[in-house]
Amino acid sequence: MKYCPECGVALTEQSIQGRGEAVRCAAGHLSYPPGPKILVAAFVSCGDKLLWMKRGNPPRAGHWAIPAGFMESGETLREAVARELWEETCIRLPAEAFTPYMIGSINFISEVYIGMRATVTTEDCACGDEAIDVGFFREEEIDWDEVAYPSANAAVKTAYREARSKRFGVYHGNFTRELDQLELVWQPEN
Repeated sequence: MKYCPECGVALTEQSIQGRGEAVRCAAGHLSYPPGPKILVAAFVSCGDKLLWMKRGNPPRAGHWAIPAGFMESGETLREAVARELWEETCIRLPAEAFTPYMIGSINFISEVYIGMRATVTTEDCACGDEAIDVGFFREEEIDWDEVAYPSANAAVKTAYREARSKRFGVYHGNFTRELDQLELVWQPEN
């Protein structure tokens, strides 16, 4: 943000609590730059298979990914993931069908990543507007060289392991330019 949204005057950075996140124009209006984007992902399993989509749009068009997209204003997390799932795979699940699964930050692109999981009993799906192919696949069926976001492979492989065991934890991740870290923060007792 370079200009004041109230008066159009050039903005200058001003530190608030020592973090430098605010900007002020010469007229004194205080503004805040846009915050991180919230990315929601749908980890949907059917038995030991996970749902994948082949991306039809940039970035990484033609590569495979777990269905995901950005939260829109006015949505809850569950509503956002249900909408993204419908838009990309034509699978309609109620928002309540999703359970929190993975949360993390991708600091180098200023995104918060929230993965929700759901289970279905049928592999019925179809390409939405943003997909050129969709389907449920076992882990050994995935061509890992064709995955859109290899930094997410550890998370996806964790989802496969847990789909096979039918025992799901909750995870926290930190993804930086230097490190991809996923740690278990909760798991149900036996």
